[in-house]
Amino acid sequence: MLLRVVSVLSLFLLLPAMAADKPAAPYTIAVWSDVSFNSEGGVSESRIVREADYPVKFVDAVKAKIAAMRITPPAQDGKPGELRSGVRVSYLITPSASGASVSLQETLLAPLPLREVYVAFPKSLNREDSWKGRIDIRCGIDSQGQCQNPVMTTDNGSLPEDARRFAKDSISKWKFAPQTVNGQAIPGEFRMSIDIAPDPRQIEDFRDPRKL
Repeated sequence: MLLRVVSVLSLFLLLPAMAADKPAAPYTIAVWSDVSFNSEGGVSESRIVREADYPVKFVDAVKAKIAAMRITPPAQDGKPGELRSGVRVSYLITPSASGASVSLQETLLAPLPLREVYVAFPKSLNREDSWKGRIDIRCGIDSQGQCQNPVMTTDNGSLPEDARRFAKDSISKWKFAPQTVNGQAIPGEFRMSIDIAPDPRQIEDFRDPRKL
C-alpha cells in the first residue's frame, strides 16, 4: 500500500537555527512520523521521529500539518479500517540572510524506516571523474518489515554496476515498521532517492600518494 497525499498549499516560516550551517543552495528535509488514522480517515495519534533534531517552530508546523491530514481509510471485510503508517513530509528549505523559507513539497504514506544502513561507499565512485547522478529506489516491504525485490533506476537511464550494488546492498539492510490495518501488518511499498557525487574532501584519500 502506497498512499500519496499532495497539498497545493505552501508553508513559510523562518528557521534561523537550521539555516546557520547550511549551504546557500536550496535543500530538502524529509521528516518521518508514526501516524495512526481512525476509520473515518482522521489522525488519532502521531509521533515525529527524532523530534529533538528539529527547532520547536518547525516541529509545531509539522505537527499541525499531520493533524490536519485526511485519508480515505482502507477497507477490510467491506468496512473502513484503522491505518497505522509512516508519514514522510518533505520540505524545500531556501536559506537567506534572515533565516530560511520553508515550502511544503510532498506528504507521503509508506512503511516507516526503523533502521537505515549504508554499506561502504565504492572507491570507484569517489573519484573526481566518476559517475554522478540520482538513484531512485523502489522496493516492496513485506509484513516483517524487510525490503523485497529492490529496483534501482536513474533519472538519465544509466546506472553503473558499482552504484547499483551500493544502493541494493544498502536498502536490503534497512528495517521497516510495516503498515497495519486494524492492527494487522500488510505489505507495502517504499521509495527513496540517493544522490551520488564524489566528495572533494575525500577524493585524495583514494588516490595513489605517489601521484599527488
